[in-house]
Amino acid sequence: MRKRVRLCITGSEVMNGFVLDRNTQFFASELYALGLELVESRIIHDDAEQILSTWKEFVETGDIVVNSGGLGPTPDDLTVDLLCSWLGDSPVYEPYAEKRTRYFFEKRAKLFPGALSIETALRQTRVPSHATILKNKVGLAPGIFIPEKNFFALPGFPEEIRGMWHEVLEYVEALSPQRFATRIIPIWGVGESHLFSELPALEKISTGVHALPWGCRLFLRALSEEQSACDELETAVDAIQARFVGQIMENPLLEIIEFCKKQNLKLALAESCTGGLAAKQITDIPGVSAIFQGGVVSYANSVKTDALGVPEAVLEKFGAVSAEVARAMAEGVTKKLQADVGLSFTGIAGPDGGSSQKPVGTVFVGIHKAKTKQTMVGQFLFPLGRERFRNATVAAGFLALWQFLTEPNGGRVYPLNTFVE
Repeated sequence: MRKRVRLCITGSEVMNGFVLDRNTQFFASELYALGLELVESRIIHDDAEQILSTWKEFVETGDIVVNSGGLGPTPDDLTVDLLCSWLGDSPVYEPYAEKRTRYFFEKRAKLFPGALSIETALRQTRVPSHATILKNKVGLAPGIFIPEKNFFALPGFPEEIRGMWHEVLEYVEALSPQRFATRIIPIWGVGESHLFSELPALEKISTGVHALPWGCRLFLRALSEEQSACDELETAVDAIQARFVGQIMENPLLEIIEFCKKQNLKLALAESCTGGLAAKQITDIPGVSAIFQGGVVSYANSVKTDALGVPEAVLEKFGAVSAEVARAMAEGVTKKLQADVGLSFTGIAGPDGGSSQKPVGTVFVGIHKAKTKQTMVGQFLFPLGRERFRNATVAAGFLALWQFLTEPNGGRVYPLNTFVE
Protein backbone atom coordinates (compact mmCIF):
# COMPACT_ATOMS: atom_id res chain seq x y z
CA MET A 1 0.00 0.00 0.00
CA ARG A 2 1.34 3.42 -0.89
CA LYS A 3 2.02 5.68 2.06
CA ARG A 4 1.10 9.33 1.92
CA VAL A 5 0.95 11.88 4.77
CA ARG A 6 -1.93 13.24 6.83
CA LEU A 7 -1.69 16.07 9.35
CA CYS A 8 -3.68 16.60 12.52
CA ILE A 9 -3.24 20.06 14.03
CA THR A 10 -4.67 20.06 17.56
CA GLY A 11 -5.37 23.13 19.64
CA SER A 12 -8.46 25.16 20.42
CA GLU A 13 -6.31 28.30 20.22
CA VAL A 14 -5.63 27.48 16.57
CA MET A 15 -9.20 26.43 15.79
CA ASN A 16 -10.55 29.65 17.34
CA GLY A 17 -8.17 31.83 15.35
CA PHE A 18 -6.09 33.07 18.29
CA VAL A 19 -2.95 31.46 16.87
CA LEU A 20 -2.06 31.28 13.18
CA ASP A 21 -1.55 27.75 11.85
CA ARG A 22 2.03 28.03 10.60
CA ASN A 23 2.68 24.33 11.05
CA THR A 24 0.59 23.14 8.12
CA GLN A 25 2.47 25.57 5.88
CA PHE A 26 5.81 24.23 7.13
CA PHE A 27 4.85 20.57 6.84
CA ALA A 28 3.25 21.02 3.43
CA SER A 29 6.18 22.92 1.89
CA GLU A 30 8.74 20.48 3.31
CA LEU A 31 6.82 17.41 2.18
CA TYR A 32 6.22 18.80 -1.31
CA ALA A 33 9.90 19.60 -1.81
CA LEU A 34 10.74 16.03 -0.84
CA GLY A 35 8.29 14.61 -3.37
CA LEU A 36 5.92 13.31 -0.68
CA GLU A 37 2.16 13.61 -0.99
CA LEU A 38 0.17 15.42 1.69
CA VAL A 39 -3.47 14.40 1.24
CA GLU A 40 -5.12 16.10 4.21
CA SER A 41 -4.53 18.55 7.04
CA ARG A 42 -7.21 18.82 9.70
CA ILE A 43 -7.40 21.40 12.53
CA ILE A 44 -9.39 20.26 15.57
CA HIS A 45 -10.21 21.47 19.08
CA ASP A 46 -8.62 20.10 22.24
CA ASP A 47 -11.41 17.55 22.48
CA ALA A 48 -10.43 14.01 23.46
CA GLU A 49 -13.15 12.23 21.49
CA GLN A 50 -12.56 14.23 18.34
CA ILE A 51 -8.78 13.87 18.49
CA LEU A 52 -8.84 10.12 19.04
CA SER A 53 -11.41 9.49 16.33
CA THR A 54 -9.34 11.52 13.87
CA TRP A 55 -6.19 9.58 14.69
CA LYS A 56 -7.95 6.25 14.22
CA GLU A 57 -9.49 7.39 10.94
CA PHE A 58 -6.14 8.55 9.61
CA VAL A 59 -4.21 5.47 10.74
CA GLU A 60 -6.72 3.12 9.10
CA THR A 61 -5.74 4.54 5.70
CA GLY A 62 -2.21 3.19 6.10
CA ASP A 63 -0.77 6.66 5.61
CA ILE A 64 1.83 8.38 7.76
CA VAL A 65 0.14 10.51 10.42
CA VAL A 66 1.72 13.61 11.96
CA ASN A 67 0.00 15.22 14.94
CA SER A 68 1.09 18.68 16.07
CA GLY A 69 0.19 20.06 19.49
CA GLY A 70 -1.04 18.82 22.84
CA LEU A 71 2.35 18.01 24.38
CA GLY A 72 2.48 20.87 26.87
CA PRO A 73 2.04 20.93 30.68
CA THR A 74 -1.55 22.15 30.97
CA PRO A 75 -4.74 20.07 31.40
CA ASP A 76 -5.87 20.76 27.82
CA ASP A 77 -2.69 19.12 26.47
CA LEU A 78 -4.18 15.69 25.82
CA THR A 79 -1.82 13.97 23.38
CA VAL A 80 0.18 11.73 25.74
CA ASP A 81 -2.81 10.57 27.77
CA LEU A 82 -4.82 9.82 24.62
CA LEU A 83 -1.91 7.91 23.08
CA CYS A 84 -1.54 5.81 26.22
CA SER A 85 -5.28 5.08 26.27
CA TRP A 86 -5.25 4.18 22.58
CA LEU A 87 -2.15 1.99 22.80
CA GLY A 88 -2.87 0.41 26.17
CA ASP A 89 0.34 1.94 27.48
CA SER A 90 1.27 4.09 30.48
CA PRO A 91 3.12 7.43 30.63
CA VAL A 92 6.68 7.78 31.94
CA TYR A 93 9.05 10.72 32.22
CA GLU A 94 11.53 10.82 29.35
CA PRO A 95 14.97 11.13 31.07
CA TYR A 96 16.55 13.76 28.81
CA ALA A 97 13.48 16.02 28.88
CA GLU A 98 13.00 15.49 32.62
CA LYS A 99 16.59 16.50 33.38
CA ARG A 100 16.36 19.66 31.28
CA THR A 101 12.98 20.60 32.73
CA ARG A 102 14.10 20.15 36.33
CA TYR A 103 17.22 22.22 35.71
CA PHE A 104 15.27 24.99 33.98
CA PHE A 105 12.55 25.25 36.59
CA GLU A 106 14.91 24.98 39.58
CA LYS A 107 16.79 27.98 38.18
CA ARG A 108 13.58 29.92 37.76
CA ALA A 109 12.33 28.93 41.19
CA LYS A 110 15.27 30.80 42.75
CA LEU A 111 14.06 33.97 41.04
CA PHE A 112 10.34 33.37 41.64
CA PRO A 113 9.97 31.28 44.84
CA GLY A 114 6.67 29.45 45.08
CA ALA A 115 5.44 30.75 41.72
CA LEU A 116 6.12 27.58 39.75
CA SER A 117 5.01 23.97 40.12
CA ILE A 118 7.64 21.46 39.07
CA GLU A 119 4.97 18.73 38.99
CA THR A 120 3.01 20.70 36.43
CA ALA A 121 6.13 21.45 34.42
CA LEU A 122 7.17 17.79 34.34
CA ARG A 123 3.85 16.84 32.81
CA GLN A 124 5.22 17.91 29.42
CA THR A 125 8.12 15.44 29.67
CA ARG A 126 5.81 12.39 29.73
CA VAL A 127 5.76 9.89 26.87
CA PRO A 128 4.16 6.47 26.35
CA SER A 129 6.57 3.93 27.84
CA HIS A 130 7.02 1.99 24.59
CA ALA A 131 7.29 4.98 22.26
CA THR A 132 10.32 5.96 20.19
CA ILE A 133 11.53 9.36 21.40
CA LEU A 134 12.43 12.38 19.28
CA LYS A 135 14.69 14.73 21.25
CA ASN A 136 13.56 18.33 21.58
CA LYS A 137 16.68 20.50 21.88
CA VAL A 138 14.77 23.74 21.41
CA GLY A 139 11.93 23.28 23.89
CA LEU A 140 11.14 20.83 26.66
CA ALA A 141 8.44 18.42 25.41
CA PRO A 142 9.92 15.48 23.46
CA GLY A 143 8.46 14.30 20.18
CA ILE A 144 6.96 10.83 19.95
CA PHE A 145 7.04 8.18 17.22
CA ILE A 146 4.78 5.12 17.29
CA PRO A 147 6.22 2.81 14.58
CA GLU A 148 3.35 0.30 14.55
CA LYS A 149 0.90 3.11 13.76
CA ASN A 150 3.12 5.17 11.41
CA PHE A 151 2.29 7.95 13.86
CA PHE A 152 4.27 11.02 14.95
CA ALA A 153 3.31 13.38 17.78
CA LEU A 154 5.19 16.67 17.67
CA PRO A 155 4.97 19.89 19.71
CA GLY A 156 2.87 22.80 18.55
CA PHE A 157 5.63 25.41 18.53
CA PRO A 158 7.06 25.79 14.98
CA GLU A 159 10.62 26.38 16.20
CA GLU A 160 10.57 23.12 18.14
CA ILE A 161 9.23 21.20 15.16
CA ARG A 162 12.02 22.55 12.96
CA GLY A 163 14.58 21.51 15.56
CA MET A 164 13.58 17.83 15.39
CA TRP A 165 12.41 17.71 11.77
CA HIS A 166 15.59 16.08 10.43
CA GLU A 167 15.08 13.17 12.83
CA VAL A 168 11.43 12.88 11.85
CA LEU A 169 12.42 12.61 8.21
CA GLU A 170 14.83 9.78 8.95
CA TYR A 171 11.96 7.73 10.38
CA VAL A 172 9.63 8.80 7.55
CA GLU A 173 12.16 7.60 4.99
CA ALA A 174 12.36 4.21 6.71
CA LEU A 175 8.59 3.83 6.22
CA SER A 176 9.10 3.87 2.41
CA PRO A 177 6.50 6.50 1.54
CA GLN A 178 5.39 7.08 -2.01
CA ARG A 179 7.62 9.67 -3.62
CA PHE A 180 7.13 11.68 -6.82
CA ALA A 181 9.80 13.46 -8.84
CA THR A 182 9.40 17.14 -7.96
CA ARG A 183 11.12 20.38 -8.93
CA ILE A 184 10.64 23.87 -7.50
CA ILE A 185 11.99 26.68 -9.68
CA PRO A 186 12.08 30.34 -8.57
CA ILE A 187 11.93 32.59 -11.64
CA TRP A 188 12.37 36.32 -11.05
CA GLY A 189 11.08 39.13 -13.22
CA VAL A 190 8.22 37.29 -14.93
CA GLY A 191 4.47 37.27 -14.24
CA GLU A 192 2.26 34.21 -14.09
CA SER A 193 0.62 34.81 -17.48
CA HIS A 194 3.97 35.25 -19.20
CA LEU A 195 5.44 32.22 -17.44
CA PHE A 196 2.62 29.87 -18.38
CA SER A 197 2.65 31.07 -21.98
CA GLU A 198 6.28 29.91 -22.14
CA LEU A 199 5.75 26.48 -20.60
CA PRO A 200 5.89 23.47 -22.92
CA ALA A 201 2.84 21.22 -23.19
CA LEU A 202 2.85 18.87 -20.22
CA GLU A 203 0.83 15.65 -20.12
CA LYS A 204 2.28 13.77 -17.16
CA ILE A 205 3.29 16.75 -15.03
CA SER A 206 1.23 18.80 -12.58
CA THR A 207 2.05 22.50 -12.31
CA GLY A 208 1.54 25.10 -9.64
CA VAL A 209 2.75 28.61 -8.98
CA HIS A 210 2.87 31.27 -6.33
CA ALA A 211 4.10 34.82 -6.57
CA LEU A 212 7.50 36.07 -5.51
CA PRO A 213 7.84 39.81 -4.73
CA TRP A 214 8.37 40.13 -8.47
CA GLY A 215 8.31 36.85 -10.25
CA CYS A 216 6.97 33.34 -9.71
CA ARG A 217 7.95 30.17 -7.95
CA LEU A 218 7.03 27.32 -10.28
CA PHE A 219 6.14 23.88 -8.92
CA LEU A 220 6.43 20.83 -11.18
CA ARG A 221 5.61 17.28 -10.13
CA ALA A 222 5.43 14.02 -12.06
CA LEU A 223 1.93 12.54 -11.81
CA SER A 224 3.29 9.01 -11.49
CA GLU A 225 6.48 7.18 -10.62
CA GLU A 226 6.85 5.95 -14.21
CA GLN A 227 10.11 6.75 -15.95
CA SER A 228 8.28 8.47 -18.80
CA ALA A 229 6.81 10.99 -16.36
CA CYS A 230 10.22 11.63 -14.81
CA ASP A 231 11.73 12.10 -18.27
CA GLU A 232 9.02 14.61 -19.21
CA LEU A 233 9.71 16.50 -15.99
CA GLU A 234 13.43 16.81 -16.71
CA THR A 235 12.76 17.89 -20.29
CA ALA A 236 10.41 20.61 -19.03
CA VAL A 237 12.98 21.79 -16.50
CA ASP A 238 15.69 22.00 -19.16
CA ALA A 239 13.40 24.06 -21.42
CA ILE A 240 12.52 26.48 -18.61
CA GLN A 241 16.13 26.95 -17.57
CA ALA A 242 17.12 27.66 -21.17
CA ARG A 243 14.29 30.17 -21.61
CA PHE A 244 14.88 32.12 -18.38
CA VAL A 245 18.67 32.24 -18.16
CA GLY A 246 19.79 34.68 -15.50
CA GLN A 247 16.37 34.80 -13.85
CA ILE A 248 16.38 31.49 -11.98
CA MET A 249 17.87 31.71 -8.49
CA GLU A 250 16.64 31.45 -4.94
CA ASN A 251 17.36 35.07 -4.08
CA PRO A 252 19.06 37.71 -6.26
CA LEU A 253 20.21 39.62 -3.18
CA LEU A 254 22.20 36.66 -1.89
CA GLU A 255 23.85 36.37 -5.30
CA ILE A 256 24.71 40.09 -5.23
CA ILE A 257 26.26 39.87 -1.78
CA GLU A 258 28.36 36.85 -2.69
CA PHE A 259 29.49 38.48 -5.95
CA CYS A 260 30.45 41.73 -4.19
CA LYS A 261 32.43 39.82 -1.57
CA LYS A 262 34.39 37.93 -4.22
CA GLN A 263 35.03 41.09 -6.26
CA ASN A 264 35.67 43.27 -3.19
CA LEU A 265 32.93 45.71 -4.20
CA LYS A 266 31.20 48.13 -1.82
CA LEU A 267 27.48 48.80 -2.30
CA ALA A 268 25.41 51.87 -1.38
CA LEU A 269 21.70 52.64 -1.69
CA ALA A 270 19.68 55.76 -2.40
CA GLU A 271 16.00 55.15 -1.64
CA SER A 272 12.94 57.32 -1.95
CA CYS A 273 9.66 55.45 -2.55
CA THR A 274 10.96 52.23 -0.97
CA GLY A 275 11.52 53.98 2.36
CA GLY A 276 14.57 51.98 3.43
CA LEU A 277 13.15 48.55 2.58
CA ALA A 278 16.10 47.66 0.35
CA ALA A 279 18.56 48.55 3.12
CA LYS A 280 16.56 46.51 5.61
CA GLN A 281 16.62 43.44 3.39
CA ILE A 282 20.37 43.78 2.95
CA THR A 283 21.08 44.25 6.65
CA ASP A 284 18.83 41.31 7.56
CA ILE A 285 21.60 39.09 6.18
CA PRO A 286 24.56 38.36 8.48
CA GLY A 287 27.99 39.42 7.27
CA VAL A 288 26.92 42.17 4.88
CA SER A 289 29.07 44.74 6.63
CA ALA A 290 31.85 43.44 4.40
CA ILE A 291 30.16 44.92 1.32
CA PHE A 292 27.41 47.36 2.41
CA GLN A 293 28.44 50.96 2.98
CA GLY A 294 24.98 52.23 3.89
CA GLY A 295 21.97 53.95 2.44
CA VAL A 296 20.18 57.29 2.24
CA VAL A 297 16.39 57.48 2.45
CA SER A 298 15.93 60.67 0.46
CA TYR A 299 12.18 61.10 0.61
CA ALA A 300 12.15 64.90 0.35
CA ASN A 301 13.61 66.72 -2.63
CA SER A 302 15.81 68.76 -0.28
CA VAL A 303 17.42 65.53 0.96
CA LYS A 304 18.00 64.39 -2.59
CA THR A 305 19.79 67.66 -3.22
CA ASP A 306 21.66 68.05 0.07
CA ALA A 307 22.57 64.45 0.84
CA LEU A 308 22.97 63.02 -2.65
CA GLY A 309 23.92 66.03 -4.76
CA VAL A 310 20.97 65.78 -7.14
CA PRO A 311 20.93 69.13 -8.99
CA GLU A 312 17.89 71.30 -8.23
CA ALA A 313 17.62 72.06 -11.94
CA VAL A 314 17.19 68.35 -12.72
CA LEU A 315 14.46 68.02 -10.09
CA GLU A 316 12.64 71.09 -11.38
CA LYS A 317 12.85 70.09 -15.03
CA PHE A 318 12.10 66.34 -14.83
CA GLY A 319 10.46 65.86 -11.44
CA ALA A 320 11.54 63.65 -8.54
CA VAL A 321 10.16 60.54 -10.25
CA SER A 322 12.20 60.42 -13.41
CA ALA A 323 15.04 58.58 -15.08
CA GLU A 324 17.25 61.64 -14.71
CA VAL A 325 16.78 61.83 -10.94
CA ALA A 326 17.26 58.08 -10.52
CA ARG A 327 20.53 58.43 -12.42
CA ALA A 328 21.69 61.34 -10.26
CA MET A 329 20.71 59.52 -7.05
CA ALA A 330 22.69 56.40 -8.00
CA GLU A 331 25.74 58.43 -8.97
CA GLY A 332 25.43 60.68 -5.93
CA VAL A 333 25.18 57.94 -3.31
CA THR A 334 28.10 56.07 -4.87
CA LYS A 335 30.27 59.16 -4.49
CA LYS A 336 28.98 60.32 -1.10
CA LEU A 337 29.35 56.92 0.57
CA GLN A 338 32.58 56.02 -1.26
CA ALA A 339 31.08 52.89 -2.78
CA ASP A 340 31.88 50.96 -5.93
CA VAL A 341 28.25 50.45 -6.91
CA GLY A 342 25.18 52.55 -6.21
CA LEU A 343 21.53 51.50 -6.52
CA SER A 344 18.65 54.00 -6.45
CA PHE A 345 14.85 53.90 -6.33
CA THR A 346 12.39 56.72 -6.98
CA GLY A 347 8.71 56.22 -7.78
CA ILE A 348 5.04 56.76 -6.98
CA ALA A 349 3.73 54.25 -4.45
CA GLY A 350 0.23 55.79 -4.37
CA PRO A 351 -2.62 55.85 -3.84
CA ASP A 352 -2.23 59.51 -4.88
CA GLY A 353 0.37 61.41 -6.83
CA GLY A 354 0.05 59.81 -10.25
CA SER A 355 -0.61 61.41 -13.63
CA SER A 356 -1.36 60.27 -17.15
CA GLN A 357 2.35 60.43 -17.97
CA LYS A 358 3.46 58.86 -14.69
CA PRO A 359 0.65 56.76 -13.22
CA VAL A 360 0.66 55.36 -9.70
CA GLY A 361 3.07 52.43 -9.62
CA THR A 362 5.67 54.10 -11.83
CA VAL A 363 9.21 53.60 -10.56
CA PHE A 364 12.71 54.27 -11.84
CA VAL A 365 15.68 52.19 -10.76
CA GLY A 366 19.19 53.52 -11.24
CA ILE A 367 22.51 51.66 -11.11
CA HIS A 368 25.97 53.24 -11.21
CA LYS A 369 29.40 51.65 -11.19
CA ALA A 370 32.21 53.96 -10.14
CA LYS A 371 35.12 52.21 -11.85
CA THR A 372 33.60 52.26 -15.34
CA LYS A 373 31.44 55.38 -14.72
CA GLN A 374 28.59 53.42 -16.30
CA THR A 375 25.05 54.30 -15.28
CA MET A 376 21.84 52.57 -16.29
CA VAL A 377 18.27 53.52 -15.48
CA GLY A 378 15.15 51.45 -15.96
CA GLN A 379 11.45 52.25 -15.72
CA PHE A 380 8.90 49.83 -14.30
CA LEU A 381 5.21 49.88 -13.46
CA PHE A 382 3.88 48.17 -10.32
CA PRO A 383 0.34 49.46 -9.61
CA LEU A 384 -0.09 47.00 -6.75
CA GLY A 385 -0.75 49.03 -3.61
CA ARG A 386 1.95 50.53 -1.41
CA GLU A 387 3.28 47.37 0.24
CA ARG A 388 3.37 45.20 -2.85
CA PHE A 389 4.72 48.13 -4.87
CA ARG A 390 7.68 48.46 -2.53
CA ASN A 391 8.38 44.73 -2.41
CA ALA A 392 8.22 44.44 -6.20
CA THR A 393 10.37 47.53 -6.69
CA VAL A 394 13.13 46.29 -4.40
CA ALA A 395 13.04 42.85 -6.02
CA ALA A 396 13.26 44.40 -9.49
CA GLY A 397 16.17 46.55 -8.38
CA PHE A 398 18.12 43.66 -6.94
CA LEU A 399 17.57 41.50 -10.02
CA ALA A 400 18.60 44.41 -12.26
CA LEU A 401 21.72 44.96 -10.18
CA TRP A 402 22.63 41.27 -10.28
CA GLN A 403 22.43 41.17 -14.05
CA PHE A 404 24.21 44.52 -14.37
CA LEU A 405 27.11 43.20 -12.29
CA THR A 406 27.39 39.89 -14.12
CA GLU A 407 26.55 41.10 -17.64
CA PRO A 408 27.63 44.76 -17.70
CA ASN A 409 27.86 44.94 -21.49
CA GLY A 410 24.55 43.35 -22.34
CA GLY A 411 23.30 39.82 -22.70
CA ARG A 412 20.51 40.28 -20.19
CA VAL A 413 17.41 38.23 -20.90
CA TYR A 414 15.58 39.68 -17.91
CA PRO A 415 13.31 42.43 -19.36
CA LEU A 416 15.66 45.35 -18.88
CA ASN A 417 15.29 46.61 -22.41
CA THR A 418 13.85 49.76 -20.85
CA PHE A 419 17.27 50.47 -19.37
CA VAL A 420 19.17 53.19 -21.18
CA GLU A 421 22.71 54.35 -20.61
